[in-house]
Amino acid sequence: MNTAIIAEYNPFHNGHRLNIERAREITKCDNIIVIMSGNFVQRGEPAIFDKHTRARHALLNGADMVLELPSVYATGAADVFANGAVEILNKTNIADALFFGSEAGETDSLEKIAEIYANESEEYKNILSEYAKKGHSYPAAREKAVSSLLGLDISDINTPNNILGIEYITALKRTGSKMAPYTMKREQSSHNDEVLAGEISSGAAVRLAIRSGKIPFEALPENTRADFENMVYPLLDDYSDIFRYIAVSADKEELALIADMTEGLENRFIKYIGLDSITSMIESVKTKRYTYTKLQRAVLHTLLGIKKSMQCEKPRYIRVLGIKKDKKHLLNELGKNAALPVVTSVKENEQLLKNEIKATNIYDLFGSKKTGTEYTAGIVVV
Repeated sequence: MNTAIIAEYNPFHNGHRLNIERAREITKCDNIIVIMSGNFVQRGEPAIFDKHTRARHALLNGADMVLELPSVYATGAADVFANGAVEILNKTNIADALFFGSEAGETDSLEKIAEIYANESEEYKNILSEYAKKGHSYPAAREKAVSSLLGLDISDINTPNNILGIEYITALKRTGSKMAPYTMKREQSSHNDEVLAGEISSGAAVRLAIRSGKIPFEALPENTRADFENMVYPLLDDYSDIFRYIAVSADKEELALIADMTEGLENRFIKYIGLDSITSMIESVKTKRYTYTKLQRAVLHTLLGIKKSMQCEKPRYIRVLGIKKDKKHLLNELGKNAALPVVTSVKENEQLLKNEIKATNIYDLFGSKKTGTEYTAGIVVV
């Protein structure tokens, strides 16, 4: 039996290792298959470490094989992120279960909400539309619409990991997936906790500590700690000049096609394009209607050239980023069963990987790295 985990590992910490351990324990699986974001993540930011380093960290700490979640899905809103990952896992035809952490710690409450999302009844659509017209952001409108239909307040359920869990289950239902959902209750720290909590700290707290100059070694697996010594990592603001150039050189009609660049947002960004950083632009563009993360994603999608239409397209390949030495039989199993091409070589699949090659080239501009690392990195084997 193979259990799948959808992840970012930005960066990989002890909570992630615990998640993998619990996935084995709860699902009683033989192998853990991780599908992981590439060099840019769902919050609309560059990852702290490149994808091959993060894949190695995962393999060193319990994963057996790591697949790549393409940037077009990995940088999308929760539904895009979940749909892309589940579609790829479905096409492997070797994943039997999907495991995730949640604040709920059980799937029953999440299933009820996922049922509404998956079916999208006319009643639901109408209520959702009414809340959107009142100026609520899309996530807030969804919460209110579901609360109205279920006749209960779901605000206590509508927490970060629960939201992703609901989207995972929704995607499973929509696709008729054979994967069974399993979850574990998030322990010690919540998703957005910014205060370190010892060995099991949130990703947000770990990133904040790193960015303030303190590496929280106690929260990191010992076998990954060397990579954090003297680390240099990219921030979205490091790409401000590139964003400014793309935004002013593109037609407004082209910008309007970019994912998350909705309702004339491109005009608001152009208005503030002279500000000195992406952060300054977002702070000026932000209104109650748009979350900060949505605006970060709009900027990132502009940098990467990701259009709304691209996020609606089905995955075209399954890419292997890394594998354990003693689990190479999984590659054979994947090759025999997959319903999509299995990619292990970049050079032989340049057309399929053109978006990832572009994304990695942009990621590598930080710190004067040379472009072309997609070709030189190869599959990680530990």
